[in-house]
This record gives sequence, structure tokens and C-alpha cells, in this order.
Amino acid sequence: MANEQPPLPSMTPLYEPYYRYTRQRELRMQRCMACGKVRYPFAALCPACHAEATEWARMSGRGAVASFAICHQAFHPWFQSRLPYNVALVDLEEGPRVPTNIVDMRNEDIRIGMPVEAVFEDVTDDLTLVKFKPRKA
Repeated sequence: MANEQPPLPSMTPLYEPYYRYTRQRELRMQRCMACGKVRYPFAALCPACHAEATEWARMSGRGAVASFAICHQAFHPWFQSRLPYNVALVDLEEGPRVPTNIVDMRNEDIRIGMPVEAVFEDVTDDLTLVKFKPRKA
């Protein structure tokens, strides 16, 4: 199982630009060009004003932990050697709440409201994921 592939996200046309930017180590998300709302999850229409026009705006990468859980069971073979691992929700300064992992710290030290910043983890040669690490407030 050492060579087991990690579970990978589906590469849909709506998400392809996001992953292209993460590969370049940039956190970008759709921003409505009509009302300015950051769209996440990504969508063809703005959930606030229903406009189509969007741009891929650079995010600060700063946020705060909104919630988290520590997983003690591997729901996919790839996670077995990584137990226990955390799954977190981070509120970005720009508004969206994103699912992620907190890295570079012990699981037992994660706290709600803790300030974090984006880091990038190469999962495969073609895929880079956004994770978050603690930052000084």
C-alpha cells in the first residue's frame, strides 16, 4: 500500500483554473465582476447577483480556523499511514470558507479562531493542494 495513490479531486472545467494557479503556488478564486462576491464553491453564476462574468482574483491566503476534526480512521487506504490527521474549515479574509488540512503543528494544538496562512503541497506531478499553517496574529 506504500504506492497507493491519494484520493484526487475531479478536474472539472470550473475547477481547472484553480488547480492551475495552485500549481503556480497562487491561491486564486472566482470573484464576481458585477458585485465583487468571491464564489466558492466555484459556479457558473454568482450566488449573490446571478451574473456570469467572473475573474480569478488572487486571495491573501490568510484566514482563521472555523472548525476542525481529528480523524482516527482511514476512510481511504492512502490515509492509513497518516493517522491521526486533521480536516479543517478555514474562513479566508476574503469571505469563503474552505475545507483543508492544518500542517506544521500537532493536531492537539489546533484551535478555533487560530490565525493561519496558505501553503502549497505537491501531491502529484500535476496537482498541488492548498493547506494552511499557523501564522502569527
